This record gives sequence, C-alpha cells and structure tokens, in this order.
Amino acid sequence: MLPTSLRQSLEGCDQLPSLPQVVLRVIELARDPQVDLRDMVATIGSDPALSVHLLSLANTVFYADQQPVEDLHQAVNRLGIERTLSLALGCSLVHTASNEAAAQLNLESYWQRSLVSAMSARLLAERVGLTVESNVIFTAALLQDIGILGIHAVDSERYLSLMAQAPDHKTLAQLEREVYGIDHTGVGEWLAHRWKLSLRTADWIRGSHQPMVSADTTDLKAKNCIVASGLIADAWLQGEAALSELTTELAVYFDLDTDEMLAHLIELQEQLPAVASLYNVRPPEWLDPKRIMHEARMILLDRTARLQQDLQRKEQELERLRREQEELALKAKLDPLTELYNREHLETTLHEALQESRRDSTSLSLLFVDLDHFKEVNDRFGHDTGDRVLVELAATLRQVTKENAVHVGRYGGDEFVLILPDHDEQKARALAETIRARIASQNFLDAMPLKITASFGLATLEPGAPCHDIDSLIRAADRSMYRSKKSGRDRISIV
Repeated sequence: MLPTSLRQSLEGCDQLPSLPQVVLRVIELARDPQVDLRDMVATIGSDPALSVHLLSLANTVFYADQQPVEDLHQAVNRLGIERTLSLALGCSLVHTASNEAAAQLNLESYWQRSLVSAMSARLLAERVGLTVESNVIFTAALLQDIGILGIHAVDSERYLSLMAQAPDHKTLAQLEREVYGIDHTGVGEWLAHRWKLSLRTADWIRGSHQPMVSADTTDLKAKNCIVASGLIADAWLQGEAALSELTTELAVYFDLDTDEMLAHLIELQEQLPAVASLYNVRPPEWLDPKRIMHEARMILLDRTARLQQDLQRKEQELERLRREQEELALKAKLDPLTELYNREHLETTLHEALQESRRDSTSLSLLFVDLDHFKEVNDRFGHDTGDRVLVELAATLRQVTKENAVHVGRYGGDEFVLILPDHDEQKARALAETIRARIASQNFLDAMPLKITASFGLATLEPGAPCHDIDSLIRAADRSMYRSKKSGRDRISIV
C-alpha cells in the first residue's frame, strides 16, 4: 500500500502519465468478457493514429505467414483484445510521457527496457506453456516500470538524484523504498488500479521485481516470466556477455535448453525494430548473434568445468568423511591402550559367531588368556611398564593369529580373549600352545630381563552340543583359565 504522503502527492499531480479517453474506453471494453469486437473497433476507429498502429502491428513479422489485413476489424480480430490493449496503452503512454516534465529522464532507455521486457515475457510465457496468457503477461511486463514516471512526476529533482546514485535497477528500487517507503512497482500498481486495468495485471506489476519462486500455478509462473523479463532487458542493454550469462542461468531455472532459448531471443531481436517503430521507440543497439552464442557456450563450458571440480571436491569430502566415520566406528570397537577389540565388541562378535556356528554346524572355541603375577609387575616396575607389557602382548597375539580367522581382544585388565570360529578342541589347543610358548620365551623389557607367563582357559562348542548363550561359553572358558591358575600357571586347561 502506498504511504499516505506519496498517495496524496500522486493524486494531486497534474503531470502523471495519463491515458486518453479512447484508451480508457478500450480498457473498459477489454475487461468485459462479453465484449463485442464491433464496439472495440468503433472506439479505436475514433483515433486515427491508434488505428494506423494497430493495422501496422497486425501486418508485422509476427504475422508474416498470414494474409495482410485491410481494415481495423480484421486487425483487432487477429491481434486479440489483450494485444490490442497493450499497443493502445504503450503508444499512448509513450506519447504522453514525452513531455517537458519528463525531458530529464532517459525515456529512450526507459521504453527500450519496457519493450524488451514485454517481448521477453511473452516469449518465456509461450515457452513454459502459458500461450493463452502471453498477451496479458506482455501488458504487465510493458508497464512494470511505469511507476518510475509516476515518482518522477511528483518529485523530479530528488528522484533524478536517486537515479544517478543507482548503478542498476535493483539498487534503484532499494533506494526508492528507503526514501519513499515503497518502490516504483507499488506506484505502478496504483496507476494500474487508477486506469482500471485488471487486478491480476496490477498484481503482476507489483511483483515484477520480486525474486522468482518455485512455481506450480499459472499465476506464479506468469510472475516468474515477468520478473525474468526485467532481468533479460537489463542484461540486453548491457550487451552480449551479460545477456549470454543471464540466459544460461534462466534456462536452467525454467528448465529450457540454453541454445534454444538464445535462438528465440536472437529471433526476438529480428522482430524488435518493427515492433519498436509502432511505439515510436528506437530499438536497442544491435547485438551480435554469433557473439551471444559464443559467450553462452564459453559460460556453459566454464560452468561445467566448475561443476565437475565441485563434484570432485564433494566426492573427496565424502570419502574423507567416510574414512573418518570408519575410523570412529573402529575406535568405538577398540581398547584404547592395546588397540585390540574391547569387551563390548568381543561380546557382540561372540554372539554373531555362535549364531554362525549353529547355522553352519561348525565348531566354535573361546580362549581366555590371563597374565601370571601381573600385579607384581605393576608394583615393582610401575604402571607405565605394565602398560608397555600389555601393548607388547597385544602385538604378540596379533602376530601369532594373523594367519587364522580369529578375533582377539582385551577383556579387561590383564585378561585377553580369542574367539576361534571353526576351531575344534584340537585345533584351538594347538594355537593356544603356540601362544603360550611365545609368551613364555619373550622378554618384555629392553633394558632388563622380564619374563612373564600366562594361564589359558579353553572352551569349545562342538556341532550339536548344548549351549544356550554366549555367557555359558564365557563362564566355561573362565573356569578353565582359573583351573590353570590353581594348577601352577603357565598352562592350558580345557573344560
């Protein structure tokens, strides 16, 4: 809604863009769904200049493949109500805005932008399936900046200063909101209501500079076409490189082929001179079609290369995260001192091994290893030395079992556990003996001799033997290990 002070200034201004009675009557007729074309023709016929423009438009390049029209009725019938209205509005506004009050504005650039916007909006509308709405969209896009003329009419000196400060259209709208509390699209909406244009035309003018949104309705798609048309017009007036870059972005947004969209814009350029002449507007500077296509291809190649680099970086990042995740998952399974499996993971692994043993009818053995007199090592040499002993024992267990499909872990303190899938009692005992002999012969300190022995407890589950859960197997191996302790240590006991 317009701020009160600005609305009062607009209402009291005699320099606002105005429409002659003929055009106001055309607007009134256009809003009537039951309009009789004869009334429209009679109204337009009272304005010879407008009649000539309509006849010219009906015979432009848009209709080159049709028979030339010879009278106003044929022209209006060919153009349709909305395009007739667009031409009437545009021509009248171009004429009325070219007065002394607007002389300081760059009206040529203004109407060039408006015309390119309108034609681009209609092009986009047709490309996204809004052909029926394309002429209404043309009108809204043509008038999207009409509020500029309105603001200039009521506050020309300050507004020209704002325009001089603004390097682009977006900045101008921002400055307008800071100074007037609303930008020129809001003033354009007010003018559209004042002229009794359709509500949706006024609404589309108001939203013409808003961001594009995900569109799933005809109204939102139309708004996107109008917003994009203004961006195209700005880029068009900047030159080939800017137009090519913007088009590649919009093509993705509208899910269109870039080359096809550029080809349509180049074709639009061919139509511009004839259409611009109807509005008494000089067409924008000619853009080189070959350069436009070349710039677009270079942009797409560069974008593809950057996308590939981004994809590669993302893949590398995902791989790094995957490795980190694997490392964290592994650390959660390991004892931090020995880097063997911890008790929790050992019990999970034993549960899985027990299920596999029952399913495949294979043997499963569990071996407990407990160092003898380890408390004396800690008391005599200190806990740091005790930790070194445990680390070296872990390395020994890994080395001895590396050729066997077994799972080795620290169960707690100086107690270690080996899960031996597919190991019957004889095979498990042989491996246990190898480990026992290796520990007994090993020197655990470099500076001085330190011999340590271990007691072993072995429990084996043969195929078909009763065993309800892993706790039963753990208790059996633990009892065997304590039997070794009581029997003199440095030996293997079996349930």
